[in-house]
Parts: sequence; structure tokens; C-alpha cells
Amino acid sequence: MLKYSIVIPAYNEERVIGNTIDKTVEFFRKQKGTFEIIIANDGSKDQTSKIVLAKIKKYKELRLYSNEVNQGRGAVLSNAFKTSKGEILVYIDADLAIDINLFPKLINAIEEKKVDIAIGSKHLKESEVEYPKIRRLFSKAYFLCARLLLGTSVKDYQCGFKAFKREALLKILPYVHSKGWTWDTETIVKSIWAGYKVAELPAKVVNVYGRESKVNLLKDVKTMGKGLLRLRKEKKEFLRNFYSKT
Repeated sequence: MLKYSIVIPAYNEERVIGNTIDKTVEFFRKQKGTFEIIIANDGSKDQTSKIVLAKIKKYKELRLYSNEVNQGRGAVLSNAFKTSKGEILVYIDADLAIDINLFPKLINAIEEKKVDIAIGSKHLKESEVEYPKIRRLFSKAYFLCARLLLGTSVKDYQCGFKAFKREALLKILPYVHSKGWTWDTETIVKSIWAGYKVAELPAKVVNVYGRESKVNLLKDVKTMGKGLLRLRKEKKEFLRNFYSKT
């Protein structure tokens, strides 16, 4: 079995995906342990797949997973992780907005501190980030709502850099229903409810303004708010089903 599987979700990322692949392969070749990089293409309509296929000829560690049609970031992450071969499963956003040097700290938390899931956070005291004011207000409000409704204390569910023990993630995925942006919250919250240990580590944002955000605040705030309410309703059923099968 490989040591690491790195999944990079991509939807119409032709402007950045080639450079992201080059940087990611270069970085992980310097780390200890075998790895694969899976570009999880969510039905892109641009040249994303073509660029990835060209890079596969150059990098033996690279492969492509594709949804035929766009289903959502959460859907393509779940599908791609189910095809992974690594002991530790990682995902990184396609624009590399979070400094990739966070990776060894996430792995240390899993291997040395024995947590099941290690996630980057833009909202800890030691985090290095400048965000537009409206995004900061949205993130804080979302954290407070999640804490109130779901009883968890994670400060940043949506940071695009997370690492999971294989067993933990694959046991939770059958219970994750979100196909969109709420995937991160649902995965982390249900992992905590299931008794898995989660560590949150300060992240450094290196590319906040480098491209247009794919988050539609008005639309996605509404969707994610509904997602929090759905999760609250699902808690008892989830716990009953999860523990009946473990």
C-alpha cells in the first residue's frame, strides 16, 4: 500500500492545474514515503482533463479520476477517495491557496500525536491570512452557528488542506450525503460524533487573491445553512446507524 494519497478536486481549473501538478509532485518527491496524486475532475468543460492526461505521461505518480458530469466538490472528493490506495488520505485545493508546507505538520499530528484527522485552519491565533472582510465575517458566523447547532468546536471546517487516516475517512464516507461545499463540515462533524480525534493546525494562506473565488456567498451561505440544520436533525440516526455497524 502507498503511504499517501493526495486528492486535488478540480472543476474548470485549466488556468492553474498544470502548475499545481508540477509543484505538488516536486514537493511530495522530497517527502518520505510513496504517494499518488489523484486529480479529481468534476466534469470540467474546459481543458482540465487534457492538461492532466498530458502530465500523466510525465509523472508516474499522477492519475485522473473524472465524474462525467459536474456533481459538486463533495461528490468528486468522496468518489476519488474511494479509489485511493494510500494509508493516509489528503486533499489539497487546486489553487494551492494554503501553503503546502503545512503537510508535515498534519502528518506529525496523525503519526506522533495519534489523531485520526488533521486539518488546516485559517482561524487560529497562529494562522497567517488576509481575507476580505465579508469572507471573515461569513467564516466566523458559520463557525458560531456550527458550534451552536452541532456541538463541535472546530473553527475552520472549510480550509482546503486536510489529512485523514484511511480507516477513519472510509468508515465515515458512507454517511456523508453532501455533494457540495458542506462536505467538509459533514465529514468532520460526523467524524467527531463517531469518536475520532481531530486536530486543527494553523495554516498560512499564500494565494487568497490569485484568482476569482468559486464560492457564491449568497447562494452558498443559504445552502450551507440548510446543511447545518440537516446535520443537526441527522445526529441521532447517524450515531445509531454508525455504532450498529462497528
